[in-house]
Amino acid sequence: MSLPDPPPITLKKEQEEKEQKRKEKVEDHLYTIIKVARDEDLGEQIGKEIYFDLVDHDKVRTFRIQKQMPFTQLKEEVAKELGIPVQFQRYWIWAKRQNHTYRPDRALTAHEETQSVGQLRDRNSAELKLFLDVELCLDLRPFPPPEKTKEDILLFFKFYDPLKEKIRYVGRLFVKESGKPMEILTKLNELVGFSPDEEIELFEEIKFEPKVMCEHIDSNQSFRDCEIGDGDIICFQKSLRNHVSEQYRFPEVPSFLEYVHNRQPEEHQMVVPISDSPTKIPQTIKVAPADTASTVDAQAVDDPASAQFTWTIDNFSRLNVKKLYSEVFNVGGYKWRILIFPKGNKVDCLSIYLDVADSASLPYGWSKYAQFSLAVHNQIQNKFTVRKDTQHQFNEREKDWGFTSFMLLSDLCHPEKGYIMDDTVIIEADVAVRKAN
Repeated sequence: MSLPDPPPITLKKEQEEKEQKRKEKVEDHLYTIIKVARDEDLGEQIGKEIYFDLVDHDKVRTFRIQKQMPFTQLKEEVAKELGIPVQFQRYWIWAKRQNHTYRPDRALTAHEETQSVGQLRDRNSAELKLFLDVELCLDLRPFPPPEKTKEDILLFFKFYDPLKEKIRYVGRLFVKESGKPMEILTKLNELVGFSPDEEIELFEEIKFEPKVMCEHIDSNQSFRDCEIGDGDIICFQKSLRNHVSEQYRFPEVPSFLEYVHNRQPEEHQMVVPISDSPTKIPQTIKVAPADTASTVDAQAVDDPASAQFTWTIDNFSRLNVKKLYSEVFNVGGYKWRILIFPKGNKVDCLSIYLDVADSASLPYGWSKYAQFSLAVHNQIQNKFTVRKDTQHQFNEREKDWGFTSFMLLSDLCHPEKGYIMDDTVIIEADVAVRKAN
């Protein structure tokens, strides 16, 4: 029995849609894609989809405006789409900083708003990224944005709760560059519903690649002296000065952001079968001396409490997989393996993690504490071997742990630095399974 033919109306609609897409593709060079981020986007994304910087521009409202059209055309489109009258809209241009963060850099001038859309966009990009700054009354109605002086700086604020281990966006404020953070503490307490005199600590989120940089702010210094300016991010939390900080896994903002940075995101695993892996066999496991393992229960030699595992990867430059696992090795009653991202886990660095290989078959509520180091051997001079140490309580939610930005790919692949010889990379893991402190 044959299926009935689709109705003529459906076919006509599909043809019209295809024609419209074809026409848009042909005319792409005549348009600028404008991505408009708002406070609402920051609130929806920070602490859920992103933790560093402010927004994922691929998930904000997008407008397609002809390049020769005046910028006022965008303002009218925004008024129509978002219900924000033109006179209440103020726009900031995003800029990529030297430390690879992306922040609102400056407000558009009145003169710039008279120019065409094509004149405003970055010459190196077909897109224009903007932040829509809308000031609201207490009843949440918008009002015309006040004039910004050279002394005014726009700051963005995130709040961290060490008990819940969560961070969220709570708003933005204009402050005076000559002012001091202590002058806005009451306002920040108000943003999160604290009493006005609650003692809080402030940290500046500076960068997150290749490693997290988040520094404590002296509330008695001026913003200028703290080198804080437009688009900067301040994270704050309750002060733990009179609390026992040991009760928290990540008591302060920097330790939490470091945790998030090193955490391996859950995603569909592209496991390469051992038989297909470009790995030399056999691999070596060196059992630790008896005195090293004396602090833990005695175990069989084939399942030591601490061990060193060496993974030799051939044809490294020819790897075209997103992630790659080593063979499995046993330490402390668990099966472990090394996980690498040869091209980096969303960074320009080699990403390396220690992974519990049999986590899916372990009983509910399992947990194991391990101290370990991961290393990439320098095959010319051993003293230049890159080694990093850490420790972690592995469990169902966090079955792998390590370093997203282990070392720059440019250093790893440099032909004269000795990390790749004959297209071979040597990675080592030293793992010691211990009872948690």
